[in-house]
Amino acid sequence: MATDYIAIDQQQIVARGTLEVIVRRVKDMGTVHEPMVFETESCKRVEVDWHGDAEEVLAALAADLPAPKTKRGRPKLGVIPKEVTLLPRHWEWLSQQPGGASVTLRKLVEQAQRNVSLEERISISQQQLDRFMLLVAGDTLGLEEASRSLYRNSRISFEKAIYAWPDDFKQFVLNKFNEIAEMHSGNL
Repeated sequence: MATDYIAIDQQQIVARGTLEVIVRRVKDMGTVHEPMVFETESCKRVEVDWHGDAEEVLAALAADLPAPKTKRGRPKLGVIPKEVTLLPRHWEWLSQQPGGASVTLRKLVEQAQRNVSLEERISISQQQLDRFMLLVAGDTLGLEEASRSLYRNSRISFEKAIYAWPDDFKQFVLNKFNEIAEMHSGNL
C-alpha cells in the first residue's frame, strides 16, 4: 500500500494522495502555491522543492535520499555511520557480545521498536500531532489550548480550541486526536 500524504497551503488541504499525486495537483493549481507536505500517518513533514515543473519536482524528490558522508558502514545496504556516545563499561559489554557492538546495538534497537509500550505510542503520537499543528497553525487562535487539550486527552477542550480553524484542516487534526484518544482507552 502506498504511503498517503497531504499538502497544506494556508491551513487548507489542497491535495491528498501519493507524493506524485500531490505534486501533479499542486502544479496544476499554478506556480504561486508551495504548500507544506506531510505524511498522514506520522504527520512528518516532507521537504519539497517546488521549483520546476512536476517532472522536475518528482525527480528532485526521488534523488533526495540521504547519502553517507564517508565510506564507512555499508552504504549499499543503506547503513549510515553515526557517532554513538557510551560509557567505557558499555563499550566493554558490547565488545563481549557475539557479532560485536554494531550487531548488538541493531538487535537492541529492533527489540525496542517491537516492544513499544502503549504509553510510548500515545506520547509519540501526541508529539507528532503537536509538531504538525505548530507547523501548520502557527499563531492561529486556539493553538495553545489545542496543544494543552491534546496532552490532557480532553476532546471537549480540543474541539473548542480548534472550532474556528478551516474545516478540512480541523477535521484532519480532530481525526488524529481521536486516534490518540482511542489508544488512551485501549481500543487499538
